[in-house]
Amino acid sequence: MQRDMDAQFSLDHVPGLPAIFERRQQLADAALTRYTVHRKLPYADLPDHTLNVFPPEGARGPAPVQFFIHGGFWRSLDADLFSFLADGFVPFGAMLVVIDYPLMPATRMAGVVEACRNALAWTHENCARYGGDPDRLFISGNSAGGHLVAELADRSSLSKAGLPEDAVKGVTAISGIYDLEPVTRSFQDDSLDLTADEVAAFSPLNRVYDLAAPLIVTLGGDETVEFHRQSELFMRHCHQDRFPVSLLKVPRTNHITVLSEALAEPGNVLNQAVRRQMGMPA
Repeated sequence: MQRDMDAQFSLDHVPGLPAIFERRQQLADAALTRYTVHRKLPYADLPDHTLNVFPPEGARGPAPVQFFIHGGFWRSLDADLFSFLADGFVPFGAMLVVIDYPLMPATRMAGVVEACRNALAWTHENCARYGGDPDRLFISGNSAGGHLVAELADRSSLSKAGLPEDAVKGVTAISGIYDLEPVTRSFQDDSLDLTADEVAAFSPLNRVYDLAAPLIVTLGGDETVEFHRQSELFMRHCHQDRFPVSLLKVPRTNHITVLSEALAEPGNVLNQAVRRQMGMPA
């Protein structure tokens, strides 16, 4: 039986999807060959609690760190597949950290969020040994990772991670899901089986939100109406006087290419905006 949100959380509308997925894999494989990378570093003594560190190239002193959380509706994909993001940061003297986390439904949403907090705390504590600057830590993520970034960027969440409230210096939430209730009205919930308590506890749009750092809310211009709706609402929800909040819709990109053709592409407006947020020339 088709549900009212099925089309909104599907990629069926994206033309040439197999070729897009193939290109993403090729770009990831190439990056793993091209750059120095420390793979599968454990940030906790548990399965799937690992991360990949791409040290900066040509950095003069400790480098800014971009910490990335991948998507996959909290239940699929892995850090290696997003290695292509190194193209947009490492050659410019920034460190890239891409994390893995335990996937649903084997764990619940609380476990996913806690793992991401632990990975961020590990990065803050350990990035210096790989050339990173713990005082210039920036976080980003896409889709489910955009949601997880929003969870981390709340000041109360940083406190739960044992981090100072100013530990994160900038945030980029990409194609995120900030209200989980619509997901429960789609085929995506068949395996997630989100509970009412999870929807209430982990929907940043539906609680008081205390933003910890400057925020870029962004998504592909060709994404579905629901992703545009939630991004626009989240941008307004986070607006306050302490930090700048902006909404960037990247033309001619979709839910997948907003990463491979935008965040990872030095000539794209999204990559340039994120590097400016990091205090780097764009």
